[in-house]
Amino acid sequence: MDEVNSDAFDLSDLLKNDDDEPSTSDMEKAYEMFLGQLVFSANDPRIDIMDNYELCADPKWLTWLDNKINRTTDVEEKMALKDLNDMIVDVVKRVDLSKAAEDRAAQEAEELEKKRISAAEAEMEKGKALSGTDVLKKAAAVDSAGIDAMVAENDDGSTKKTFYEKELTPEIRSSYEDMCSKVLPPYKAGDTPASIVFNYYDQFDAQFIKVLNERAMNGDDDSQAVLNALAVEQQKRVNMATENLRDVLSKGEPMRMQGAIVKLAKEGKIDEPFLLLLEANADQARAAGATGPAELMDKLRERAMTEKDKQSASKEIKLLRQLLREPDQVKREDLLTEAFTPKEALIVSIQLYY
Repeated sequence: MDEVNSDAFDLSDLLKNDDDEPSTSDMEKAYEMFLGQLVFSANDPRIDIMDNYELCADPKWLTWLDNKINRTTDVEEKMALKDLNDMIVDVVKRVDLSKAAEDRAAQEAEELEKKRISAAEAEMEKGKALSGTDVLKKAAAVDSAGIDAMVAENDDGSTKKTFYEKELTPEIRSSYEDMCSKVLPPYKAGDTPASIVFNYYDQFDAQFIKVLNERAMNGDDDSQAVLNALAVEQQKRVNMATENLRDVLSKGEPMRMQGAIVKLAKEGKIDEPFLLLLEANADQARAAGATGPAELMDKLRERAMTEKDKQSASKEIKLLRQLLREPDQVKREDLLTEAFTPKEALIVSIQLYY
């Protein structure tokens, strides 16, 4: 592992595209060593991919890796290499999209600057033609109505838009192409919009729904069918969450309610609609002045989120959810400190007898 983390696997000299290209056998060895560096590194693979981005993004390397995946007969090795290849392709795509977004933003800023300069020059030309009296009148008008002019300018286009009002950029559309290919036809035998929505439900974020809505508004019937199936699935989940919440509240006592929530968590029934219903009920109770019920709903929601975290597949996801929920910066720092502090002490102390 020390060799892997050292410079022993620095393949930049072998993999760079110079006029004097290495032989096929040398290239094969270099690719195998580079693959070993990625596979056996102790770092997150994405970190190593970014650290060696030019090598990972090299079309020759990607072609070689794809051929190796196709030649591999070991099932586990093939799956591992395919996951690595998918990760590299995803990172390369994200970097390309980020560069495209930066280039587009720079171009838009340049165009705005040109317009500003052009408007300023036009204003200067108008000023040259004004008489002394006209200049004094204009100065007085600017002095008395400067604030109104600034407000009007803001109203013309500088008002901050909401998430739903913002237009989709080409980079956003491109970033969801893979997701569109998963949820839109052609489907495999037996798949329907309803089954696809059910399988990919957790990946339907607000931005992706905006992408589907745009496609549907442009006449894409397949996107509209998926959106319709999504609405049906959402209603099903809300109805199920409502029934689960009624069952919890029917227990009567707070301790028994929390016990019912623990049971739901173990059954995998604590989802986003259930948490949103608890939050909505707490807000309604608080607005009506019912402090007690509101506090109870808050406690039940907190317990539900805690139990949901316990069912998480990894400690990383659990920590991320805790950080997103914690509004206090000091407590967030405490969570991070605790998570990354090595546990050297024994959980149960052992007393030695001589």
